[in-house]
Amino acid sequence: MFSRLAAVLCVLWGVAQGFNNSLPFSVEEEDALLTVPQLIRKYGYEVEEYEVPTEDGYLLSMYRIPGQKGAREFPVLMMHSLFSSCSDWVLIGRKHGLAYLLADRGYDIWMGNARGNRYSRKHQRLSVTSHQFWDFTFHEIGYYDVTALIDFVLDRTGAQRLHYIGFSQGAMTSFVALSSRPEYNEKIVQLHALSPAVYMYRSGSAIIRLLTSLLSPLSITFKSVGINEFLPHLEQQYYLFRWLCPTPGQNFCRAVVHDVAGPNPTQLNAKMLRIFLGHFPAGASTKQVRHYAQIINDGIFRQFDYNDIRQNREAYGTRIVPRYNLSQVTVQVRTYFGYNDNTVVYQNVLQLESELPNVVGSYPVPDKRFSHVDFILANNVREILYREIINNVEQTDRKS
Repeated sequence: MFSRLAAVLCVLWGVAQGFNNSLPFSVEEEDALLTVPQLIRKYGYEVEEYEVPTEDGYLLSMYRIPGQKGAREFPVLMMHSLFSSCSDWVLIGRKHGLAYLLADRGYDIWMGNARGNRYSRKHQRLSVTSHQFWDFTFHEIGYYDVTALIDFVLDRTGAQRLHYIGFSQGAMTSFVALSSRPEYNEKIVQLHALSPAVYMYRSGSAIIRLLTSLLSPLSITFKSVGINEFLPHLEQQYYLFRWLCPTPGQNFCRAVVHDVAGPNPTQLNAKMLRIFLGHFPAGASTKQVRHYAQIINDGIFRQFDYNDIRQNREAYGTRIVPRYNLSQVTVQVRTYFGYNDNTVVYQNVLQLESELPNVVGSYPVPDKRFSHVDFILANNVREILYREIINNVEQTDRKS
C-alpha cells in the first residue's frame, strides 16, 4: 500500500515539475544533431532535396517525401514557423510527425524553408555575410518564397493545385502571398492555418512584450556592429542548451517556453525538448523581427514601416504603409488554434477569421491547455490535432 502511494506521489511530483517521463514518440537523442534529410532517411522514408530559386535571387532548400504514385491528386506544401525550419513537421518521428502521417496516406509531401534559416542561406549574387542578403522581412518570404515554392511543386508534379499547411509564420506568410498576389488563390485547394501569426498584439507572453519594447534600441545596436541575423542556428547549440537546462527539471528552458508559448508541462517531454533545441532556433533576419515587433505594437497587418516618410514613399509610393488586403484571400481557409497559446492568442485568430471571405472551418483544439509549441511537440498532438487536419485534407480531396 505504502509503495503504491509513494509511486503515485512521485508521478504527481514529476508532473508538477513539468517533467513528463512517458515519451510516446519513437525518437533518439542523436536526432537533435541530424539534419532534416538525415532524419527522414533514418526513419525509413525516401527524401528528395531541391534548391528553389526566387525572383529576387534567393536559393531555398526544399525537401520532398514522395507519395505513392497516383495515390493522391494534390500534393501538400508545408511551411514552418519563425526562427524554425521544416524540422517542425518531422521532429516527433514516424507515426506522429504530420509530414510522415500524410505520407503514409499516400500524399506527396513538400517541405519548404524560408530564406535565412539554416537550410536556405544561399543567393545567386549576394554573400550570406552581406547586409544586402539579410535585407528582408516576412513580406519577402510571403511575396517571393511562398509563391516560388508553390510554383516549383506544381511544375515538378504536374498538379494544378496543392494543399497548403502552414504553422505560425508559415501560415501568416501565405496570407501575405495571397493578398499581394491574388492569382495564387487558384493554385491552392485549401489553406490550413495552424496558429496563424497575423495578429499578435494580444500576446500573453511577458518575454515577447519585453523584446518588442526593446527592439528599436536593439536594432540600432545590431546595425552599428554589423549583426544582421537574429537567433542563428549554431552547430553546438544542442550541447549549449543541455548545459543551460540540465535534466531533470530543465527549469530555465521550460520557463522560457512556458512564457512564450503557453504552459502545458505534461505535454512537453524532457527528451523531446532537448531534441527540439538541437534544431531551434534556425535563424531569421533582424529586419524580419523588427517587422514582427511593428505588427505586435500597432496591431495592424501591414508591410514594413521604415519610420521615415522619404523611405516609405520610395518603397510604397506613399507615406502610409500599405495594409495587407485580406479580402483578396479567396481560397478556402481552415484555422486551428489553442486556447492556451501565448504567442498567437486565440482572440487574434478569431479576428483574422472575421476578415477572411472564405473560412470553411475553425478548429479550437479540445485540450484547453494546448499551447503554441504543442502544435509540433505535444505528446497528444496526433490524436487531438493531426487527425483533424488529415481528415479535413482527405474530405477536401473527395469533394474536389
